[in-house]
This record gives sequence, C-alpha cells and structure tokens, in this order.
Amino acid sequence: MSHFLRHGVRHSARAALLMASTLLSLASLDAQVRPVAPVRPNGPWAIKTREHVDLWLHGFALVSADTSVVPLFRRGYRDSLVVVRNMAQRSTRLDTAMAMLQKTLAASPELVNAQFYALHFTNFGTLRVSVQLLTQAKGDVRSVRDRDQARMVALAANYFGSAPAREFGEQLSVALESESQRFFHENWLQVQRMRAPVIARADSLWRTAWFPKLAGFLRATGQRNGEIIVSPLVEGEGRTITADPATGLSMVVTLPPSVDRTTEVLYGIVHEAVGTFAATAISDNITPRQKSAGVADRLQTPGALRAGLLLLQRVLPREAEGYARFYLRVIGKPVPAVGAVAALEAAMPLHADILESMGKQLDLHLGGL
Repeated sequence: MSHFLRHGVRHSARAALLMASTLLSLASLDAQVRPVAPVRPNGPWAIKTREHVDLWLHGFALVSADTSVVPLFRRGYRDSLVVVRNMAQRSTRLDTAMAMLQKTLAASPELVNAQFYALHFTNFGTLRVSVQLLTQAKGDVRSVRDRDQARMVALAANYFGSAPAREFGEQLSVALESESQRFFHENWLQVQRMRAPVIARADSLWRTAWFPKLAGFLRATGQRNGEIIVSPLVEGEGRTITADPATGLSMVVTLPPSVDRTTEVLYGIVHEAVGTFAATAISDNITPRQKSAGVADRLQTPGALRAGLLLLQRVLPREAEGYARFYLRVIGKPVPAVGAVAALEAAMPLHADILESMGKQLDLHLGGL
C-alpha cells in the first residue's frame, strides 16, 4: 500500500508531505536511540525489523475495521491477539481507550492514513514526544519556538490535524506505551525468536536471487534504495512511504510464520514495488471524468496485483504461479491446484489498454537487462 493510495481512498496527507529538511531533522533527533538491529545493515534494500512500527500497526489492527479487498492486516490477527492478551491477563490502557479510538476512527476514516506515521521515526519514544508536542501546541505550529520541535509538530499535524484527530493520536500513543510495557514487547520478542529462521532465509533469497532480477525495475522506477521492514501484522498489503529522502523508501511487508512460506516476503516486496507503476498506468488510460468518479482508486488494487504478476512473468517466471496462489488466498478466492495465474487474472480483471501500457513500460524498464 502506497502512502498515497489505500484500497480506493486517496490519502489526505498527499498534499501535505513535509519538505526533505523536515524529515532529515527528525531523523537526527531520534538517532540517539538505537533501533532493532537489521538482519543485513549494509547494502541496498536491507531487510530489517522494527518493533515500534509493529506496535503502531498493532494498535490500528485492534481499533480499525478491515474491509479491504486485500486486507490491511493479516487475516485473523485481531482475534488471535485478543485471545493471547486475555490469556496473559494483562489489561492495558489500550483496553480502556478502545471504544473511544474505534468511535473516532469510524467517524474520521481518513485517520487510517496515520498508520504511516511510525515510519517517520526510528523508535516509539520520539513518536510519542511528537504527539505530546502537538497536543501541547493545540495544533498550532507557530506557538512552538524551538525549530526542531516545530518541525515535529508540523509533521504530526499533517496526520492529526483536527482536534478529534489530535485526541485520537494522543490517546493511541499513550495506550500503546502501556500496551508495550505490559504485553506487546515481551510477545514481540517471542515472535521474533520464532521467526528468525524466516528472516534469515528471506534475506538470503532476496540478496542472491530476487534483488538481482528486480534491480533494473527498481532503478528505472526511481526506487534505487530503501529499507524492507518485515512485520507479522501484515500479509498481502504492505505499507510504503518515503519518510527520509536520504534513506529512500521504507517498505513494510509480511513476515510469515514458517520457513516454508518465506517466499511470501518476496511476493510482498514485488507488490509494494509496483504500486506507483500501476497507478501511473491506470491514470494514463482513463478519462478525466473517470478519474473524478473515483475509477483510478477502484482500479488500484487489481492494477497493483496484475502489475506484480506481469513483472514476475518477465524477470522470475517460475515465481509467478506462487505469487498468484498467495494473493488468491489473501483475497479469499479459491486456490486451484494448477492454473493460479489464470485464476488471479480472472479474479482481478483489468482493461486491455491498461495491461498493454504496463507491458510496454516494463519492456522499456527492463530493456537493459
């Protein structure tokens, strides 16, 4: 899921992205706190884990209704975590704030965009401070004299602009601080230990087989560098944003539960990598009237799924069937024993003009391979 599009809803934050200097200042502010160590700290597109990103997404998974064609969170995550939390018998402030958070999010669905907020930071402490500063300033950036703090408030205001949104951000960050201390941190460490072999295998496959084949497309589409954050909370739909121009893209993709499902990490990377590419092909092949009617937004999900399939058919054709099987399962469609590619194409129809445009652009992007 691109920072600019979410299953048919255009992100309100699109026109309010901060300038690069703001983001670089934020990066320097929280650099003193070391994040969870990446599996491979050097090289392009390193695979990493980020506890504070998972914690933030955990909060949204518990308080939001997930009705997307490609679910925003792993199917069954909320129900399974409710069971685990109940077994642990550790209530947190998230429990008491749940009803208020759910009510505000239902009334202001654009707040779902705030899922991306954690990707601007390297730790939860700095995120929490930024929301506190916004609350204290009552959303008025001009009232903050310190330049670095003012930039943090400006960033927070882009996600939590109204008074109800500020209250949502404040209550969610406070609740998640309690959630981390009483439950989430311990559970997160346990999950990381169990899935460490998956991360190691994904890192190996990415460096030796997948990245060399996808590097040409990534370069041609302006995605030269970035970080890949693997998260057990998401599955077929990731999160992608340029939070720090010096780092490149920050991409969140699935962290499956077992080594035999490791390729799901790679399928998620492909799906996120083609998001903007698909959006461009769609925009170029529909009329202004269709755009005004929201056609581009409705086509983004099938567009991204089909673009990922087309890309794999060109650079890693033996993986196309697995990609199709994975996304058929994610969207809740029957997965045939054979012919998954055709089944996904049927489940996600796209106009021939858009597909032709995608094919031509892929030929141009991959021509030097």
